[in-house]
Amino acid sequence: MSSDAPPPLGERISGLFEPAQLMIWAMSHYFRVCTEAVFQKGQVLAPLLQTGRLRDEAFGRFWIEFSSTPARTAAIEPNSEDEANNAPVGSSALIPPLLKTASGVVLDIGPGTGTQMPLLRSPAIKAIYGAEPCAGLHAELRKKAASEGLAEKYTILPCGVAAAELVPALADVGVDVDSGGVFDTILCVRVLCSVPEMERTVRELYRLLKPGGRLLITEHVVNPWRTAKGSLAGRLAQAVYQFLGWSWYIGDCHLDRDTEKVLRVAAEGDGGWESMQLDRCFEWSAMPYLSGTLVKKSG
Repeated sequence: MSSDAPPPLGERISGLFEPAQLMIWAMSHYFRVCTEAVFQKGQVLAPLLQTGRLRDEAFGRFWIEFSSTPARTAAIEPNSEDEANNAPVGSSALIPPLLKTASGVVLDIGPGTGTQMPLLRSPAIKAIYGAEPCAGLHAELRKKAASEGLAEKYTILPCGVAAAELVPALADVGVDVDSGGVFDTILCVRVLCSVPEMERTVRELYRLLKPGGRLLITEHVVNPWRTAKGSLAGRLAQAVYQFLGWSWYIGDCHLDRDTEKVLRVAAEGDGGWESMQLDRCFEWSAMPYLSGTLVKKSG
């Protein structure tokens, strides 16, 4: 179901341009990293021959700055900060009630710098494994785990979510997935937009869930412009940002993924999910969200 009403026209128009701020911010970091490589380190051909390394470094710097500056984060999300009481609203408000339900052995996909870690201090959580492929974020992630008292529970996996990387990384820390599901909870917060081969990745995540395990998601998705609450202008804005290089500068993020369809298909082999409780929000914008809980069948 859809859980929000469109704001006034002026705010909707403004919202179509808000992702541009994020893109320009990320671009500035990439050009700065390239400039440093050429003029400070003498790596003249690095922008041509080492684009992967430079992109990783630039995105790491950008994400550290982005995730540690709430006021600037608020500027690029629809209504994301209530200045009167500092309570998160907009897409930020979707996250706390969801993550506070996490329990058991948890897989945290793409934790970044650990901004969601304060929501994972429940004694119901036995262990947390954070799969973060961007090495430039690991130091901040470790620091956050220590500051939140989770250093003993939190294990960083230096890998992406693809099984070819994730399974060996889990084995290296003593987690055997050959027998099937090992996680009680899997967290996907603003991450499925950037994983490679999303359909295959979600199927692999489904396999890693224990029977009765829960997948908790908060993801921006393709604008459902053909529906009553969707927006053709929002969908066109998404296409423009993609064309201008959104994925290149924003860590392979995609604005146009039909995440709900992929999630449904992942469980088809078992006759579907036991339950899917999903809300769709901000369908009028260039960054509509899908948020909720999916439960794997117990048997």
